[in-house]
Amino acid sequence: MGFSKAGVGGHAARSMMYLEMRMLVHAMPLVVSSADFIKAVIEENILEKPTLSSRKKSLRHLFELYGMDPTKALFRVLWDLGHSDTDSLPQLCLVCAYARDPQLRHSFELIRLLRLGEVLERTAMEQHLENGFPSRFSPAMKKSMAQNVNTSWTFGGHLAGRAKKTRRLPETRPISAAYAMFVGYLTGLRGERLLDSAFAALVSPNRAQLQTSLALASARGLLTIKQAAGIVEFDFSNLLTPAEQEFLHESH
Repeated sequence: MGFSKAGVGGHAARSMMYLEMRMLVHAMPLVVSSADFIKAVIEENILEKPTLSSRKKSLRHLFELYGMDPTKALFRVLWDLGHSDTDSLPQLCLVCAYARDPQLRHSFELIRLLRLGEVLERTAMEQHLENGFPSRFSPAMKKSMAQNVNTSWTFGGHLAGRAKKTRRLPETRPISAAYAMFVGYLTGLRGERLLDSAFAALVSPNRAQLQTSLALASARGLLTIKQAAGIVEFDFSNLLTPAEQEFLHESH
């Protein structure tokens, strides 16, 4: 489906590279292949990097963060939805990177504990990463990684400010809400567990706003939601290939 088993994610070297992803979405067509990304970044320098080395590094980190494989559901749906609503792209990127990067996932545990307006010190994130991955990273790496994840949370709407980061809450959008539920669904979550999951918290401050946005997404045909007798069912058939639907059915 496009998930990663890597023990160290892309945030070891970069933030979620939202600006680069935005450039790719604006400049490249909806129908692409992994080879097209390689050609665009390396040969055409679509990201406007100063050297060949920086182009190669950027491409490698993009593949670490997103997979960049349109044959995989995780990236394909991000790419499709990003073209349909570029304003939702920061949250789309955040959800995808979160699904693939263990350090970004762990960092969200600290972000979620912050009160609205509370200041997040970089050293607090460094210590949180150390607690999650004891003796795994050098002090310099932890400092860099803390800066990178905090930048991603800022782009994703959970932090505000440049040097001084404070907690804010994300603005719920139908497109990113649908994608967050879709990615959670790919991991095996169903029904109420999806609505209460970390994937939901990535894109919405509360369930009421989430469900309102999901209703709008459903009206656009991105998903189907059935609710009866307190039971919630999600159907993402419109976003999945028949082979993917069969695989999910068998694995679940």
